[in-house]
Amino acid sequence: MIYPTAADIKVFWDWGVYTPEIMREYVSLKVITKTEFEEITGLKFDKPAVSVDLGSTAS
Repeated sequence: MIYPTAADIKVFWDWGVYTPEIMREYVSLKVITKTEFEEITGLKFDKPAVSVDLGSTAS
């Protein structure tokens, strides 16, 4: 049996233990599928979170 299972991973995700990056690693290791990633996280697998720097005006 493979550990962790998709059910285990969902529990850890719900607890806030895993980040999206860790979850993507589980997909690359074929522990979960892209579909399971999306179902568990609510995020699109092929569309990573975007960080935007709006800049600042330093005085």
